[in-house]
Amino acid sequence: MIRINSFATLLGLLALVGCPKAPPPEPPSEPVVTAPEEVKKREVPAPVAELVKNFNRVFFDFDSAELSAEGRSALDANAVILGEYADIRVEVQGHADERGTTEYNLALGQKRADAVVRYLLSRNVSTARVKSVSYGEERPSDGRSVETAWSANRRAEFVVSWSGDAPVRGTTN
Repeated sequence: MIRINSFATLLGLLALVGCPKAPPPEPPSEPVVTAPEEVKKREVPAPVAELVKNFNRVFFDFDSAELSAEGRSALDANAVILGEYADIRVEVQGHADERGTTEYNLALGQKRADAVVRYLLSRNVSTARVKSVSYGEERPSDGRSVETAWSANRRAEFVVSWSGDAPVRGTTN
């Protein structure tokens, strides 16, 4: 009997030692989460893009807030677009070159922005849809101190928005 018990014990030990171990259970798989498809940015509606293009042409002469013929033409085109799309809003930002005092340039920038707003209002654009602000010389488009830079900095820039969407930068892209 001892042999049987020893034989049974030996078989039991061999079974434990010789048998391959069962693989550990795999952790429960979590559901695969895929990243959402990239949200496409809404394209700028054609009328807004046209406004921005037209507004890129409003520049002023030295020490002047008078609109040029090209500026008036661009604003005429924009007044038509604004008349057709009541959900478009415009902020007109007046700028000046670096010559002159800060106070003078802020006032000149405001005169330029107001000239654009008055022109749009004269073309039946509602006052609720346009506003003006001046940055004077504080936001130059060209920081050099040469005539070509000064000419580029004597401008009106625009922020155009529509239907509550985020503003579309005009000439300030």
